[in-house]
Amino acid sequence: MKPNARRRTTLAVLAACAMTAALGTARAQEPVKVRLGDLAQSLNAIASNAMIKQGYDKKHGIAVEYTVYPTLDGLFTAIRSKQVDVGFGGWTAFAQFRSKGFPVTMFFPVGRGVTLDVIAPKGSPFKTLGDLKGRKVGSYAGAAGTATVLFRVLTSRYYGYDPAKTNDLQYAGPGLLPSLIEKNEVAAALLFDPLAAKAIASGPFRSVVNLADVYKEKVGEDFLWIGVASNDDFIAQQPAALSGFVRAWIEAVAYVKGNPEVFAPYSKALALDAAGTSMLRERVLADYTTTWNDETIRSLGRFAKMANEVMGGGFLDEVPAAAFTTRFNPK
Repeated sequence: MKPNARRRTTLAVLAACAMTAALGTARAQEPVKVRLGDLAQSLNAIASNAMIKQGYDKKHGIAVEYTVYPTLDGLFTAIRSKQVDVGFGGWTAFAQFRSKGFPVTMFFPVGRGVTLDVIAPKGSPFKTLGDLKGRKVGSYAGAAGTATVLFRVLTSRYYGYDPAKTNDLQYAGPGLLPSLIEKNEVAAALLFDPLAAKAIASGPFRSVVNLADVYKEKVGEDFLWIGVASNDDFIAQQPAALSGFVRAWIEAVAYVKGNPEVFAPYSKALALDAAGTSMLRERVLADYTTTWNDETIRSLGRFAKMANEVMGGGFLDEVPAAAFTTRFNPK
């Protein structure tokens, strides 16, 4: 081979190697897909959509695919069966899953329950949870949902009755509960935002009590309601993606707090006026929490003991250490 031909061949090989290396680097830098599951009509959507629209997910090396499920059962099935990589839900459900052998771990908090209201008609006489004794009450959260458990703990420990034991609890999808009240099929209903805010601001309803407020008053500490969890396989395979998710979520929450306009689409969809929109924003911002440490987890253990006393054997008999982790907190 002539020298010039040899030189051209060498350059071609080097160019091909450089291109291959560049393609490999580009692939290595592609964001990791993270399938995120949520309950339809959940306030978590506000920060989730901000995360995606503002590009915080890509900034931290992930590409979030947001999917909603019409029922909690559907969402929890998706989380347990790994149809989603991470999912929102009540922390008691995640702890219960882990205790029953499902490899689910909560890795960050989301909501404190500030938007968990028991609503009733505006003209109803109810003033406290005690006034609902013997009345039919609806709950969107199902028999073992965190909100239902909180409701039962409060009524059992501080008001002398357990509506589940007297068959006074009725479960239905969140969108159906206001109509059940209007039809007098239930006297009141446990609901969450944005639907609770809509019912209170623009519907014929009022809030009897806020469950987080009652818990704070009776127990003396804040309640933690919603968290985000993943499964053992994804945790082992993509730990950096989960760290990126936490960072992206924190930035998304900060963005929501600083940009009131993000509430406009939700306000329009709910047909809220200015006062209703302000109420929704105030409640959502008060609900979001990013405090997650060992003391927070210990507070969950304290509630778990109360819940076990009320719910009975088989529900949170133990809270495995693997049910929670702070390893993905920003360092």
